Amino acid sequence: MHHRDKVLIVDDEQAIVELMGLYLKSDYDVIPAYSGQEALDKVKTEKPDIILLDVMMPDMNGYEVCRVLKTSVETQFLPVVMVTALSGKDDRIKGIEVGADEFLGKPVNRLELVTRVKSLLRIKHLQDKVLAERNEAMNYLDIAGFVVFVLDSDMKINLVNRKGNDVLGYDEFELIGHDFVKFLVPEDKGSELQGEFTKIMSGESEPQEFAEHIVLAKDGKEIPMRWYDVVLKDNDGKITGILRSGEDLSKFE
Repeated sequence: MHHRDKVLIVDDEQAIVELMGLYLKSDYDVIPAYSGQEALDKVKTEKPDIILLDVMMPDMNGYEVCRVLKTSVETQFLPVVMVTALSGKDDRIKGIEVGADEFLGKPVNRLELVTRVKSLLRIKHLQDKVLAERNEAMNYLDIAGFVVFVLDSDMKINLVNRKGNDVLGYDEFELIGHDFVKFLVPEDKGSELQGEFTKIMSGESEPQEFAEHIVLAKDGKEIPMRWYDVVLKDNDGKITGILRSGEDLSKFE
């Protein structure tokens, strides 16, 4: 069965909700809401794929609803189209500031409405696919028996898997953005390793098959590791970083 996207239409005027629903119901499942709070409730229960949101509503206006949605981890990528009779520059700026993805003027033009909804849903499906692939990759890295780091061209930590955080005693995002060598490697070994990384990043040398060196846990404990390094490249073949897989040797002692 073909999946139909859900469109949440929010306006305190029932006639406007019904009109926009009429324009869209042949291609989408339409969910009506007549206030800001009802809109937020239906986002939780109905899980819409896109929201058409009136700005001028009593109690909670469209700007407030949009701000709530865009500051929540669960709904930050949910497309929001602000539908408004307001045409002033300040009103648009206010909408942009709260995270609105698009704007539609009232009265709503049928062709413009259908085109905007279709375009934003296409972008959302691409985002959903990228996020799903990223989550799948992260799950794979998290169940791997190795410590895994991704370092950028400046040796900053872009990614570390759960095993890496557990072995070194850090919280999930605590290591992100730190210089791997300066932050995790003892000072007496750091300059040598930095020199090796510099040569690898410039393409002057290849990573060794494996290398053994100590890293420092958060509590200061020295952990001996065996590292396997792989160079990361972009589509043009330019070196962009290093993938480091590490095996904790202290468990064999």
